[in-house]
Amino acid sequence: MSQQLRQLFQSARNQKKALFLPYVCIGYPSYEASLKTAEAALRAGADALELGVPFSDPIADGPTLQMATQYALDHHTHVDHAFKLIGELRKNGFFQPLLVMTYLNPIEQMGWEIFARRLSQAGGDGAIVPDLPLEKFSEANRFLTVKGLSLIPFLAPTSSEERVKKVDAQGAPFLYYVSLTGVTGARKTLAPGLLTSLRKLRNRLKTPVVVGFGISNRSQAEKVGKVADGVIIASALIQLVSRIKSSQISSQVEIFCREIVEALAV
Repeated sequence: MSQQLRQLFQSARNQKKALFLPYVCIGYPSYEASLKTAEAALRAGADALELGVPFSDPIADGPTLQMATQYALDHHTHVDHAFKLIGELRKNGFFQPLLVMTYLNPIEQMGWEIFARRLSQAGGDGAIVPDLPLEKFSEANRFLTVKGLSLIPFLAPTSSEERVKKVDAQGAPFLYYVSLTGVTGARKTLAPGLLTSLRKLRNRLKTPVVVGFGISNRSQAEKVGKVADGVIIASALIQLVSRIKSSQISSQVEIFCREIVEALAV
């Protein structure tokens, strides 16, 4: 599982292309709709998925993600639905890496050992935990590693040189780079200086870097993809789902994601 992620990024680097890892909010606007969204993204050629578990106190979600996650919480979505969704995607023949994005509280309540076991049994590939301190990363990571899973660390524009080195040394398949100092959200323009900062950062890293926060469309994804190993789009995809009928999710999400995949292949 973790090895599949490493091979995916190595292959992409050899081909000089960036990967697309869209974010799906589990349970928005229903569990069935989030399954449709995930399947459509994977059919469109998404290289992996970031499956978001709704949480009541997220640390960096902008208005769009807050709206979606609160709606999902109000309809009783929880971490068990992540395992269920992964299992259904595997049963339906999708084999791209699947990463659960959740917070410390649900994992601590379950216990890291149980969380890792259930994620592995479902067919997942790893986890992204935004509020996990770097100082606790190795301790948490050992529970996932024993099950062949990956834990993904974060970097930000404000990360010191010392922290960059520590994060790079964790041995993760990729690093999640927060493109701006702020919350998530679809934006008309990329963060000022992002591309320049990314070029410099990537030259110092051994680990591939994937960029999230503020990437909204084909043009932005194409620009970021030329200097990063991967691109995450979250809010723009949720906004699309919020504007359309449930019967349109499969077709419209597939069109949107296919455009991003094509942009990153240029």
